[in-house]
Amino acid sequence: MFKSDSVLFLALFILITLGLLVLWSISFQDQPSFLSVKKQLIFLGISIGFFIVFSLLDWRIFNNSSLILFLYFLSLGLLVLVLFIGDKSSGSAGWFNFGFFSFQPVEVAKIALLLVLAKYLSSRHLEIWQWQHLLVSGFFALIPFCLTAIQPDLGGALSFFIIWLGLVLISGIRIKQIILLLIVFSLVGGLAWGFLLEPYQRSRILSFLNPEEDLLGAGYNREQALIAIGSGGIFGKGLGWGSQTHLRFLPLSKTDFIFASLAESLGLLGVSILLICFIVVFQRLIVWANIFSYNFCKLFTVGFTIKLLFGVFVNLGMNLGLLPIIGIALPFISMGGSHLLAEFIGLGIINSMILHQA
Repeated sequence: MFKSDSVLFLALFILITLGLLVLWSISFQDQPSFLSVKKQLIFLGISIGFFIVFSLLDWRIFNNSSLILFLYFLSLGLLVLVLFIGDKSSGSAGWFNFGFFSFQPVEVAKIALLLVLAKYLSSRHLEIWQWQHLLVSGFFALIPFCLTAIQPDLGGALSFFIIWLGLVLISGIRIKQIILLLIVFSLVGGLAWGFLLEPYQRSRILSFLNPEEDLLGAGYNREQALIAIGSGGIFGKGLGWGSQTHLRFLPLSKTDFIFASLAESLGLLGVSILLICFIVVFQRLIVWANIFSYNFCKLFTVGFTIKLLFGVFVNLGMNLGLLPIIGIALPFISMGGSHLLAEFIGLGIINSMILHQA
């Protein structure tokens, strides 16, 4: 990325810098001080290391069916294992706790699914409309979807579904199939509401539909995020001066609601820079997807863009009260090493495609 696309790298650099600045401004109350930003810097260093390694590898090794299936089933094994020995956080048993840091396998499972779907669909793009190919590709996504939903992690589970749906849509399924899929998914959604969703997840969705009903309970997070965003004004209160974050009215200010923290500290100006950088990242990735001559590279790049776009769209929607709170990190911004590692691995694979003339 450093040599192949300086515009993309610059946009990513600005995004990561914004995230670190906001995290630094709200982590002085840590014990010890600034522990969060120090951990994030370590995560960032590790992630950049993986980015460099994957960039130097020839992307063609990821087009190998045996290796892809191995990585896919390895990720499924981790999703199963975390159900039994994973630590619970925010009601979800989705983390392996290693003391200084935790690892969330659902993030690397998304990259594994991208590789599997890119491989499968790239060799069948002219006949993807046939039902057997839709069912097989859907089955690849269904297994991690179910394992993640059991944790329960609604946001992670939906990510697998969105990645699969986005890739089969651009691969050429027919209108009748889209309509039928929408009917099936509506029925599955009704069943999930009754049997899969935990009570706190249902309360979050109900709170979204009727936000004024429980402002001190299920609607509290949404209300505090909106207050933080609104109080930022045009130029923000300044780094370290946000009352909602520093007085701890805003929950999860370093993860799910870091966008609200950023808006409070840097205002509309900071939000505009953030959005412009994300638009540049998406635009550059789509440009490369169109340049690549191999379908595998095109599909992987588009799928990775869908993954990022879904994260940005849902996280901003959660913070602005436009979508239910389902626990999705803001790519490159939210504190957390797992999503950062997966993002840089995906970027490394794409960079390998760029450097090795895909």
